[in-house]
Amino acid sequence: MTQAADPMLEARRLMNGFRSYQLLVAACRLKLPDLVADGPRSASELAAATGTHAPSLRRALRGLAAWGVLVEDSDGRFRGTAISEVFRADRAGLRNMVTMLSGEGYAAWGEVLYTLRTGKPAFDHVFGMTRWEKMAEDPEDAADFNTAMVEISRRVGRNFVERYDFADARTVVDVGGGNGALLEAVLKARPQMSGILFDLAPGLAGAADRMRSAGLEARVELVEGSFFESIPSPADLYMLKSIVHDWEEPRAMDILRACRSAMGEGSRLVLLERTMPERIDDPDAALGAVMSDLHMMVVLGGRERTPAEYGELLAESGLRMTRHIPLDPEFGVVEAVTA
Repeated sequence: MTQAADPMLEARRLMNGFRSYQLLVAACRLKLPDLVADGPRSASELAAATGTHAPSLRRALRGLAAWGVLVEDSDGRFRGTAISEVFRADRAGLRNMVTMLSGEGYAAWGEVLYTLRTGKPAFDHVFGMTRWEKMAEDPEDAADFNTAMVEISRRVGRNFVERYDFADARTVVDVGGGNGALLEAVLKARPQMSGILFDLAPGLAGAADRMRSAGLEARVELVEGSFFESIPSPADLYMLKSIVHDWEEPRAMDILRACRSAMGEGSRLVLLERTMPERIDDPDAALGAVMSDLHMMVVLGGRERTPAEYGELLAESGLRMTRHIPLDPEFGVVEAVTA
């Protein structure tokens, strides 16, 4: 956030953040950004298309206009903006992340003081179970999570295959890779490579269909298992995207040590994670990583890390960090080899 021209206005925006977020969640679930993408629509038209109460929806639409998500025309119809385009359901953006966070973290964030006082995740305090336990018993929640992760993996994967030197790697293991969005991006960009998609059974849901649709079924093996126990070997490259940040040091090192045990001479490990800055000297650039770090703290007990902190974590796990490659303002690649 840059310096505000009107501090009181910016303060009011901060104060109303919880309201604007829930308004945005409703808009995303109703797919309002998609419905106004082709031109202005009246509140009545949008209510008919979404099965909502027209007078109430009109008030919500005006709320979205006050936040710049929509524009209200002189005739009272509502049209999309560059912001609403980011939340469309039919293209990559932030829509799936918005809907996931509404179930994953909203109630937990209401108890953020619990985390600040105890150092423990507020999520466990609110729900009486861990995030992973709750997701295991809530298929809709799990679906929202997986869809959001695919959205991120596609974006990060595009940058990864453009900027990372795969050299002569022939085999790759996507550790905790879910339904394979990242692995798909890598294998499409590197026809000489084959891959192993490794995750628990619920994480692999839909993976076989994804690989078939991408024409990659002959080049991918699906393997069920826990990255806390053992990881498939041998392979030239081990990829972990948004895995290590879920865990505090002891459990994170368990994962990295399992990778170390699987790696052979010449194997490389790459962590695709958000990169924390050493200090907040550019608030706009730091926003994504900092808020994700806080979310890890409140919901999972994990954390985002600086490149130096990843180097220390890897060293404690028997690995040696070789380089850090920024991918975008949020994500980077931390590469390591056996020590």
